[in-house]
Amino acid sequence: MTQKQAKAEAYRRWGVSGTITFRPSNPTKNHRGRLARYCCIVSNGANGSSRSVEGQGDTWLEAFADARPR
Repeated sequence: MTQKQAKAEAYRRWGVSGTITFRPSNPTKNHRGRLARYCCIVSNGANGSSRSVEGQGDTWLEAFADARPR
């Protein structure tokens, strides 16, 4: 799934508030925080706002499969 397809899926699931975030791994930094191993994040809230559903994974498909209420 491409980023464009992931964005379309987020809009389909959650409307205009659906967001995706891609955080590619940085080989020079091993630790970015507790959830650093996941590079794909999907949610039903715009960046910086309250999110009631969020999913994370190494791929967009994994992130959508993980999406559940927080």
